[in-house]
Amino acid sequence: MSHTAWTARDGAPSDAGTMLQDRNGMLWFGASNGLFRFDGVRFERIDEISGNKLLSPNVQALALFGEALWVGYNAGGISVFEHGTVRHYGVAQGVPASRILEFIQTADGTLWMSSHAGIYWLDGARWRQVLPDDGLPAGERPSINLLHDGGLLITHPAGLFRGVPGTHRFRKVDAAGSMLASQVHVDGRVIVMKFGETPRMFNPVTETSSPLRLPASGGLPYSIHRDRRNGWWIGPGDGMRLYTPDFVLKQQFLAPYQFSAARIFTPPFDDREGNLWFMTENGIDRIRENHLSVQAMPEGSTDFVLTAGPDGEVWINSHSSRQALSPPTFAIAGDGRRIASAMPSATASTRATDGTLWFGNPHEVWSRRDGKLRRWPLAPHLIQQPVQAMAMGDDGQLWLSILRRGVHTFKDGVWRAGGGHAALTERTALSVHRDAQGRIWFGYTNNAITMLDHGKLRQFGPADGLTLGSVTTMFSGQGTLWIGGELGLAHWRNGRFIPLYDSNGAPFSGVSGIVQTAQGELWLHGPDGLVRIGAADVASALAGDLDRVTTERFGYLDGHEGATASVASDSLIEAGDGRLWYATSSSVGWIDPRHISRNPVRPTPLITAFSVNNRHYPAVNGLGLPQGTHNLRIDFTAAVLSIPERARFRTRLIGQDHDWQDAGALRQAFYTNLGPGDYRFEVMAANEDGLWSVAPASLSFHIAPAFYQTLWFKLLCAALLAGGVYLLYLRRLAYLTARAVERMRTRLEERERIARTLHDTFLQSVQSLILRFHSIKAVLPKNAAVQQQIDAALDAADTVADEGRDQLMGLRVHYGGGSALAPVLKEAGVAAATQYGVEFSLHESGTQRALQVEVGDELFAIGREAVANALRHSGSAQVLVQLTYSATSFTMEVRDHGKGLDDAVRQAGQRDRHWGLTGMHERAARIGGKLAIHSKRGEGTTIVVKLPASLAYR
Repeated sequence: MSHTAWTARDGAPSDAGTMLQDRNGMLWFGASNGLFRFDGVRFERIDEISGNKLLSPNVQALALFGEALWVGYNAGGISVFEHGTVRHYGVAQGVPASRILEFIQTADGTLWMSSHAGIYWLDGARWRQVLPDDGLPAGERPSINLLHDGGLLITHPAGLFRGVPGTHRFRKVDAAGSMLASQVHVDGRVIVMKFGETPRMFNPVTETSSPLRLPASGGLPYSIHRDRRNGWWIGPGDGMRLYTPDFVLKQQFLAPYQFSAARIFTPPFDDREGNLWFMTENGIDRIRENHLSVQAMPEGSTDFVLTAGPDGEVWINSHSSRQALSPPTFAIAGDGRRIASAMPSATASTRATDGTLWFGNPHEVWSRRDGKLRRWPLAPHLIQQPVQAMAMGDDGQLWLSILRRGVHTFKDGVWRAGGGHAALTERTALSVHRDAQGRIWFGYTNNAITMLDHGKLRQFGPADGLTLGSVTTMFSGQGTLWIGGELGLAHWRNGRFIPLYDSNGAPFSGVSGIVQTAQGELWLHGPDGLVRIGAADVASALAGDLDRVTTERFGYLDGHEGATASVASDSLIEAGDGRLWYATSSSVGWIDPRHISRNPVRPTPLITAFSVNNRHYPAVNGLGLPQGTHNLRIDFTAAVLSIPERARFRTRLIGQDHDWQDAGALRQAFYTNLGPGDYRFEVMAANEDGLWSVAPASLSFHIAPAFYQTLWFKLLCAALLAGGVYLLYLRRLAYLTARAVERMRTRLEERERIARTLHDTFLQSVQSLILRFHSIKAVLPKNAAVQQQIDAALDAADTVADEGRDQLMGLRVHYGGGSALAPVLKEAGVAAATQYGVEFSLHESGTQRALQVEVGDELFAIGREAVANALRHSGSAQVLVQLTYSATSFTMEVRDHGKGLDDAVRQAGQRDRHWGLTGMHERAARIGGKLAIHSKRGEGTTIVVKLPASLAYR
């Protein structure tokens, strides 16, 4: 068993007089210095429950009935806390102004209370005292007990009184009374204690009592209790002693080193996990059963060596001792009996396949079989050097590694250095092992192993995967050779050593013992205790499917003590009954891998505190936090009372975390820089055996947003940003428009300059040339043959002049940005059509809108060119222009009903040595539009220009 004590320095209450366990597993203690709650790690003083304060810090009675916590005080008064409310009972409600001792509720729902003033029962809202007329005489400090049949038994100074079923009356059943609290035991009998007298055992069935025969301890005990395992706990005044059912001393916990106080007046409390809790005048003590059963060893003995005997016993050697001589070798049988022997203490041992046990020490080797011993001295040059390791070969040769002397063999009284192999005498092997195939393995320091197989030696090292440092132990099981060393664990597979790691990728350091059980589990022993690897993981590792395995560890919290023995040896063995025995420098113990006690209680997580910026808030759902909340801290816990050090937690903050976060053993969660919104914190807890809680504890809260975190503020910022972008757009648009107007003005001025130049130079020159030819023609005879040639030249000159004037008109006439396109295009079209005697018409559809200046100019030029082409080349009697204004686009169409385009023109996209069609395409592309020509021979031609609205309109 393991004992732990908490005193005032640990925050524990002093001189607690009452305790209970609530439905969440938390322990509550009532003491003169307050009400305390305990989760296995921390004592928390409770001054209020759900915001309701206690009447007094001096709490003497506690009870839990349903969801109601009943609290009784030293100076009288009772408080009932339930569902966040409190109800107080005082003198006005019939409660005496004296110490409240305990509460009892009978099967019919009646509540009873004992105090220094007597016994009371609750009649609705008022407490009624049991009076002498009810069969209970007056007297101080009566004790009340609930019997197994549901009735009441009062221990009174005047005797024992039993309740009459269905009434509030009592009858006397025994004259042996007491002022001390009586105790109902698991078998239903009641122990009645009285100062200065032998305790008596009252039997409610026979209603008789008899003296309780206790073991002699030098005086009468302060407390007696029989636990649910039928063990007797007796406090004689120097701590606590545990006895078997027949009062054989099993273990004692003596104050002040093994118990917090010498005197214990109240019986221990048995919690739901099987731990016993003792309230003492100095603090709180807990006693629990360990996973490892540590055995008592001879006084002063240390550094143990174990050997499994053929009949299920385990032989134990101690090759070092604080005494002058080490104790002799002895055995522990399967039933716990000690088997003495005349064998001295050994430093190494082994068991042969025929069951013979072999031992060795610095002076001799000996064997034991069927209770018979045979001894042989070491060879003279080997004496005074301890035997390091031993193994028996199939040929009957005993292989021994002797410190500083190397390996030797022994058979039939003959010693042989190295067994005939000189290489084996050069180094001391730390471990020697015979495997299932009869091969002998020798483990050394510095990653070295030697194997002897049918007389041949083979060396292994790092090149073969050996990375264990000093090879300290080897084990063969189920066809696999396992090797352990100071740096890890490996197994032999296909001529190589394959390392194995734990789930975190860490090696198993300091392995000094290996056992593979019949169930396939692998057990290791090292400086920190035992390690269990499950059969499934072992099988996967041997198959090469994984090199990391899940482990379960049994260390100091499970009762493991000591370090690896000074002389390396197999420190873990399997006994014939399946139990695993381990040895350390200071202890020997065992564990049964088939019957490992587990904690079946799933912990219930609790959220205990909630604070923001060092300001504490009640841990209630729907909590509203102010804007700008920072440094959020949430405290939580769970009642894991057996081994709270192994409790594990995981948390998540819904609204922040996407998955569970592993908190390990930490019982606090911290969050910073949380934004406004709704959150829910959840926590789960697991006990020492990895059993998780059924449901998480949760706490919802809301963080109010600052004004700059609200939706309206964000919308306002978005609107301001959009407005700023729009203003920048308008400014950019104005800039681009001004640049476009400037470019347009520059183009117009350039066109006018070119037009003036052509008019003043080229056309004037052509006209002068025509006039000169007219003058020459006037002086020639009218019938001269050259007259016809001159007339042809003059006609050509007139044509050139006409074309020049047309070009001047194209440069001079342009779309006026201040007026609509339709009027100016119609005017130009009518004027041109009149010269050719062709009908011209222009139509508009949609709502007329103003065009961009440059767009209007280009469309005017394209339209005039298209009309001119139709008049000159189509032969149509009518030319039509259609302008269409829509919300998404602008379209201009020029149609005729003439002969259509020639095939050559349609394929080439232009007339030979004419650039009108090409110019129209270029002008349309310049303003972002698309120009299409649709023509069929004999059906006319349609020219279509289309622009998106964003480019066409102002």
